[in-house]
Amino acid sequence: MTPWDAYNPVQVGGQSYYITYIKYTFTVKSSEGERSYEVIKQRGYVKAHIYSDDNGKKDLGEYTLFAYYGKITPLNDPDMSGPLEYLILIKERTRDSDTYFLTPFPDFGAMMSGTTAVIEASYGGNYFYWSNPAAVGEYSELPYTEGDFGTVMGGISGATIQGWMAMVSSAVWTGLEDHDLSKPDEYSFSFMGMGYSYKVEPDGTVTFDGKSFKVSDVEWSWAFGNVRGQGKAKIAPALPIPVETEGTFSQMGGESYYSKLKIKDLRLSREFEGIDVEIESPTSPGETGTSTETQTETSTEAPGEGSDNWKLAWDASEPITINSEEYVVKEVTFEADYRVSGGSHVRMNIKKGYYETTLNGEDVYALYAFLNIGGESYNYVVYVEPDSLDEYTSGILWIPAVYDMVNGPEWVKVEITGPNCHYSIDDSGNIEGDMDCGMISEDFQQYNMIWSYPTGFYGGIYGDVVEVNSLTGGQGYTVKPGGPVTIAGMEFETYTITWNGIAQNSGIQANGGTIVAPELPFPVEVTASLAMPGGIGIYVHAKLIDMKLEETS
Repeated sequence: MTPWDAYNPVQVGGQSYYITYIKYTFTVKSSEGERSYEVIKQRGYVKAHIYSDDNGKKDLGEYTLFAYYGKITPLNDPDMSGPLEYLILIKERTRDSDTYFLTPFPDFGAMMSGTTAVIEASYGGNYFYWSNPAAVGEYSELPYTEGDFGTVMGGISGATIQGWMAMVSSAVWTGLEDHDLSKPDEYSFSFMGMGYSYKVEPDGTVTFDGKSFKVSDVEWSWAFGNVRGQGKAKIAPALPIPVETEGTFSQMGGESYYSKLKIKDLRLSREFEGIDVEIESPTSPGETGTSTETQTETSTEAPGEGSDNWKLAWDASEPITINSEEYVVKEVTFEADYRVSGGSHVRMNIKKGYYETTLNGEDVYALYAFLNIGGESYNYVVYVEPDSLDEYTSGILWIPAVYDMVNGPEWVKVEITGPNCHYSIDDSGNIEGDMDCGMISEDFQQYNMIWSYPTGFYGGIYGDVVEVNSLTGGQGYTVKPGGPVTIAGMEFETYTITWNGIAQNSGIQANGGTIVAPELPFPVEVTASLAMPGGIGIYVHAKLIDMKLEETS
């Protein structure tokens, strides 16, 4: 088995079984002293309620979710005041969500699936709860939070975490992965400048959950320059975790840590079953799953077999072909709305485009964004020389936001006019008026940043959708045919791409749907939620309702 791999089943007597429960003791020794813990991990299905923040706690109903439960109890750690207990619920099990199940780490790797629905944790009298409705498709509902995540997780020392990491990520396991451990052997292995020497001796069997596993005693030593270490383990080749191990581990010759692990209990199941676990928020056992992968298959179907204009991803700097005719995009109009945690639901219309004009006797293009928000109107105009037009029409002019446009490249002048304000700046540095004109609110700025290149729906996330590829670190997408829409007096067939993943290679949960028409270089509609456990959540929605096209001569 691949070391620490909890995603694939283990084989026992020709049958496939999943490890659904494990208990072991773990000791780590560093320059800060020796600490030891009992670690319990369990996974399976539960039924739990999802909540949102709607000026208070709003119950959205009960859902069946996949659960990762853990309890880390200090046996010898003067800095911990009691056990750390946590529960992570996700929409569906994935390879990413299983990453840390067998390791001492809390299972926050489950967040990398992009479908985290609930995180709950308790330690030292402190409690944290976070519920993310977008994980179950309720994109317009914002996350509900109780407590402070950092306070709950602050009980485990940095040295302990580093010791865990040094052991789990050690290349000592890589040298064992593809080797036959069922017979005596002595051999060497090298990895990125570190040399390992192994001795293998078969040593009978061990029994877990009524099933017998052959084991071997393995000893090793390693060297990286002048840094050396050694260790040993009792390994069942059929299991992805050592039955017991101890030794000195180092991350590429860095600080070394002594670690010791010993399994006390391990349970196997042909299926993922409903489990009875809860901390404070009630849950009940969910329905038994199957022994096959529960990860939803990612669709590889691209929208349509005709036009590829949708893959231009906001780029309308060149004419586009629709029904054998060539058009230049001159203007787009979006209906949009957004909500930020703690704020109200805001709706707006935004019209963006460009035209030729003169400024100070010179030929220029005026790029505009006319925004109506909360009954107030704002006009944003950016003047650029003809050579700079493509820098805007290739993307930032068309997104339903203003930040990237007014902060774009190579402008000659920027003018912003609001209900009671005016601001302008030119390329000579001449400034007039109120610099805050057009800022509108902090929530509006958050909305703008969600669209901003390269992390949002202009670049990053939408870029992944356009590539018809899995979102970074996440589940990816599914594609389904949609209904027809009429824009610019023409009817277009659409496709709905539902996606989930993480944004900015962090724990920010990104969930939503993008509707595309293959002939159009912009999405027809985007509905999305971004949420960081313990941080703010934001819902954004934009729908293309009109577009002005000019036929090329």
